[in-house]
Amino acid sequence: MAQQDKTEAFDLLLALEQRSVAVAVGLPQQQQLRRPWSGIGFRVGKQNLVAAVGDVNEILYLPQVTLIPGTKSWVKGMANIRGNLMPVLDLQDYLGTPPVNIGRHSRILVVNHLDLWAGLLVDEVFGLKHFYDDEKLTGKITTSKQLAPYLTNGFRQNDNPWYIFSMKILTQTPDFLRVAV
Repeated sequence: MAQQDKTEAFDLLLALEQRSVAVAVGLPQQQQLRRPWSGIGFRVGKQNLVAAVGDVNEILYLPQVTLIPGTKSWVKGMANIRGNLMPVLDLQDYLGTPPVNIGRHSRILVVNHLDLWAGLLVDEVFGLKHFYDDEKLTGKITTSKQLAPYLTNGFRQNDNPWYIFSMKILTQTPDFLRVAV
C-alpha cells in the first residue's frame, strides 16, 4: 500500500507542475543594453565635433580678454577666471581657417590636461551629446588635413557626422604649445 501512496503523491505533484506551467507567465526577455558614449558637442567652422566629457572642464561665455603682444594670431589673450589667469585660444584660427566670428553663440571650452589650462574659443557649443555603437563611423574619416590629426573616430547621427576631437592630442602637440611669434 505504501507504493500506491507514493505513486498517487507523485501523480499529484506531476499534475500540479503541469497546471503551473500552463498558467505561468514567462520570464521577461533579456534586452541588450545600449550604453551611450557621451561627449560635449561643439562647432568649429562648419564642422560638428564632440570631445569626451572628461576632456572639457567647463564651458564659459567669452570673458574679457587682455591681448598679449608677441603671440600668434590664434592667441586671443589672457582672461581672469575666478582669480586665475587663463589663455584664450581661437581653435578655428589655430587649425588654419579664418578666426571665429564672435557672436552670441560663441563659447570657451576650458581644458586642463597635464597642467595645461586653456580656454578654446569655438563657434558654438551644443551641450551634452550621446552616441551609440551602431552610430559609429566605419572607414576612413574624410575632413580637412588641419583637423585630421586631432580626430580619433566619429559617429553619424541624423545623417550628420560628429567627429571625436581629442583635447589630449591637441594639448600635446608641439605647434599648439608654441604661442610666441
